[in-house]
Amino acid sequence: MIIYLTYFAVFLCLNAAIFLVGGLDKKIAEEKRRGKKAGEMKLRRQTAFTRLARLGQDGRRLVREVNIPSAVYWLLTVFGAGVGVAVGKLLFSHTFFAVIVGVLGALSPQLFLRIKLAQVKNRRVEKLHSSMLILSNSYIVTEDFIQSVRDNLGVLEYPAPFRDFLTYTNYIDGSMETGLRRMEAQVGNDYFSQWVNVLIMAQNDRTMKYITTSVVDAMADVRQAQRESDTAMYAIWREYLTVLVLIFAAPLIFRVLMRDAYTVLVTTLPGQALLTLLLAAVVFSLVRAYRLNKPLFI
Repeated sequence: MIIYLTYFAVFLCLNAAIFLVGGLDKKIAEEKRRGKKAGEMKLRRQTAFTRLARLGQDGRRLVREVNIPSAVYWLLTVFGAGVGVAVGKLLFSHTFFAVIVGVLGALSPQLFLRIKLAQVKNRRVEKLHSSMLILSNSYIVTEDFIQSVRDNLGVLEYPAPFRDFLTYTNYIDGSMETGLRRMEAQVGNDYFSQWVNVLIMAQNDRTMKYITTSVVDAMADVRQAQRESDTAMYAIWREYLTVLVLIFAAPLIFRVLMRDAYTVLVTTLPGQALLTLLLAAVVFSLVRAYRLNKPLFI
């Protein structure tokens, strides 16, 4: 019995450390102070509803941008929730905790779609950079951007906005600036916007044509930094997920090797409080870890 109490005390200390290091105690204390006023309680409820609505909007936006059917997204959500409930029931043997893990599983498709969307955007930026480089070098020689686009359209890796640019300038409006601004709005990239600005200035000052390659080089430097950042973050995520697996494996190890300690953990109020703390710490750390991985290209 003493060894079980020792294991339990160690488990308590580890979770308390996670709790304090994460700063959750300060946040909860602050929320309690705010909760003394009814008006602030109403504000928090509105904030919670706003966040739920924003979460739904994010899900719909991700479905549109990744271009998958809504039915597939909802199927993944239901599947994730079912797997989460099953895993929660296996690990914690309590319906309340199984439901919590099921909710986390239901949110997992959004995390997957965000990762998928980041990969799609990275590939698009690579193709855009290649196209900008080809057109910049051609424009320095021809000094006619429309001609450069026409000559190189077949070899561009990201031809869609440039094809629309040709169509607009040839058949709708011959204004170079208007066509470039329309193309800028279609692409929505900061470096591309700088590149368009330089092209517009180059219509009046031909020496500005050489600056287009400088913008492309700066974009290449940021892309290289993004690749290095992604490599480092993937390594960190692997280690982090390994730690999460070990954390969730702890109740299962208790269940197999220390039945008495596991019973205390899942049936008593202190044990359930520790499990609640464990899940809260995992959710908090997941949110923080995801927010740290911000792409350099927006």
